[in-house]
Amino acid sequence: MAETERDPLSSSRGDSYHQGVITKLFPSNNTGVVRTESGRELTFSYDLVDLFGVIKSPLDLKVGEPVGYDLGWTSAGLRVTKIKTYPR
Repeated sequence: MAETERDPLSSSRGDSYHQGVITKLFPSNNTGVVRTESGRELTFSYDLVDLFGVIKSPLDLKVGEPVGYDLGWTSAGLRVTKIKTYPR
């Protein structure tokens, strides 16, 4: 499958991140959830995620916010390891 077919928003955003949406935030547990393009929900830890873009703190993320993300394997399994935020 071609890159533009798999991730159509990637080229319009000008980067190579997968595109998703923040669906849940749990500040008391320092965790959140990103829904992927395919509908899968993957967690991230505020302490372990690298943030790029407009927002510099996980506490400033909002449910429903479109984000770019990257995945990595952690001791807890597959997790979101990078989040890129875009101007609103």
